[in-house]
Amino acid sequence: MDKKNIRLYKLIKQMTVTSLLSFVFLFGALSAKAQYGLEVGFNAGVSYYMGDINYSRQFYHPRPNLGASLKFHFGNRIILRLGYFSSKLVGRDADFKNVFQQVRNKEFGVSLNEISAQAEINFLPYIYGDVSRNSFTPYMQVGIAGTFIGKTANDEDFFTMAIPFGFGFKKNIIPRLVLSIEWAFRWTLSDMVDGISNESIKKDYELAYGQPLTEDINMKQLGFRYTNDWYSVALIGVSYTFKIGGLGCPAYYKKHQK
Repeated sequence: MDKKNIRLYKLIKQMTVTSLLSFVFLFGALSAKAQYGLEVGFNAGVSYYMGDINYSRQFYHPRPNLGASLKFHFGNRIILRLGYFSSKLVGRDADFKNVFQQVRNKEFGVSLNEISAQAEINFLPYIYGDVSRNSFTPYMQVGIAGTFIGKTANDEDFFTMAIPFGFGFKKNIIPRLVLSIEWAFRWTLSDMVDGISNESIKKDYELAYGQPLTEDINMKQLGFRYTNDWYSVALIGVSYTFKIGGLGCPAYYKKHQK
């Protein structure tokens, strides 16, 4: 990696860490006045890739996803969510029938570790502990993430930022236990998750693909330069809530149904 790329890598890394810390401290300051509760959860599901190999196929080669989350509640509408998960992403040109990909014949497999800070917004009034009237809501989520990609086509690990967004549904199944289902997308700030890009071929080919540039390769298009890679997750989660001041008794929730 040349000096220019090293400086760019360090800058992106510093920006990501600074953004994540700023996001955490901002909501931490708010929580001093308005924190409503704390929620600890675990989630499992699948991850899949979209990019220069898989342009649009949803749930393409899904791989297991395991993670955990910590949520801070600010009333019954707004939540700060800190999360981590680990998974893998794969892609093969041979899985697609178009001639371009059959000729290119690229494939990849990488490990994926993500940390994120997101705002989770409930569409309906939602009270933790209430298992009747206010026990269910759809929600949306958006935030920032830092993604660690391992074992790329160049056999090098690298780090990139991503923008996560998605939607889901959650339900109190007992007063302190919450069940959630969600589908979310990550737009990365990199076009090298799959090891395929289309930078200036003459300048960057050997660095990007780990082999010398030959005359027959020089005129070939390998990827799409201005489209970054994506990955998506579909998760089921179970979490336990610690509400500040304790949960209301069943008679309280029954009374407020009227």
